[in-house]
Amino acid sequence: MSDLILKSKTFRLELTVKILFIFLFIFTGYSNHFAKDDFEIVESVPVETMFENSPLNRTAEVWKQMIRESKTSISIETFYFADEINQPMNEIIDELKAASARGVQIRIIVDSSFYSRNDKSVDSLEGYVNISIRKIPMGNIAGGVMHAKYFITDNENVFLGSQNFDWRALIHIHEIGARINSKRLAETFNALFENDWNLCIGKNESEINTSVVNKHDPVILHSQRYGQMKIYPAFSPHNLILNGMSEEETELTEILEKTRDRLLIQVYSFSPAAGKENFQYMKIDSLLRNAAGRGVKIKLILPNWALRDKSTDFLKNLSLVENIEIKIISIPIFSGGFIPYSRVDHSKYFVSDDNISWISTSNWEWGYFNNSRNATLIIDNEQVNSELKSVFYRSWDSPYSEIIDVNKTYEPVKRY
Repeated sequence: MSDLILKSKTFRLELTVKILFIFLFIFTGYSNHFAKDDFEIVESVPVETMFENSPLNRTAEVWKQMIRESKTSISIETFYFADEINQPMNEIIDELKAASARGVQIRIIVDSSFYSRNDKSVDSLEGYVNISIRKIPMGNIAGGVMHAKYFITDNENVFLGSQNFDWRALIHIHEIGARINSKRLAETFNALFENDWNLCIGKNESEINTSVVNKHDPVILHSQRYGQMKIYPAFSPHNLILNGMSEEETELTEILEKTRDRLLIQVYSFSPAAGKENFQYMKIDSLLRNAAGRGVKIKLILPNWALRDKSTDFLKNLSLVENIEIKIISIPIFSGGFIPYSRVDHSKYFVSDDNISWISTSNWEWGYFNNSRNATLIIDNEQVNSELKSVFYRSWDSPYSEIIDVNKTYEPVKRY
């Protein structure tokens, strides 16, 4: 009898330990999955598409969390704001208003020329305590636009990506960005923001009082999910960045020249267009042809919106090069009807070999590097590279993508 009692107690103890182990495993796994990491890739996906199966965190949720957790400051530099009734951008604007009410100092920069001709949703934040808004006349300053899309919270968190502060960029457009927790990186972005904040009112103060994060002095992050990584930013235009900052076009050139095996590129536009300049911008085209010539396998995805003007023949011609494949992606129209300026792939990223990743606000045209404000994150980490490869192949292998047909006449897509 005593043996039976002892066995029964032992069984109950083992069962209790197993239950506790299972509970701790589930709880720990859940916590780690949702724990705030120092780095994460953030994605916007068009609703009613297969991209909704992506495991990456969504832009709207990350933005809300960053704004909700801010304690002292939020600095936003974005092309424009666009809100719509009963859409997720409402919640972002509400979070900004709530942050201002609890004492967070909020500053916003938008492009003046785009604001003057388009949506003025940023005006909904005018007049709120602790919120200041300025428009930067980048056209007058450099000849282009303020096309960057980033923000900083509490001088330690940075978000950068292809996402404009546009309700469509949250649920009707494919976008890629990243959130980074790094005081050093935030200081570099803050320096750029302060410079542009002053440019809004005609002050050109380009002194920097902090150690700049650049190619030669990158941030070293220790991410729970991705492991150790090196990361640094690069900016455009080259004549309007602060001393020590890396230049986008220079970094892009070097990465493409150093690539040995593969390039997977997903970008909104790629064109020889050079604005009002009387020449064709063929620099990136040449870099890709040279890479393909030395055996680099190149895959490039562009949206159907990219097939316009001289771009179509340009891309067709590039697709004929050995080792270069180009696909055109067309996002299905929303079931609720046509929505202007939506249902498109707007992302601007690529991966090189197995370790380098590029997440940017720049399209591949002369103006984005030479007369417009843009920003890029360059990451050296195999796991980030692998994650972005998965993003790429979800598009490449999707039913929405097809190889560009050199014999096909592509009609312009209705955008608005």
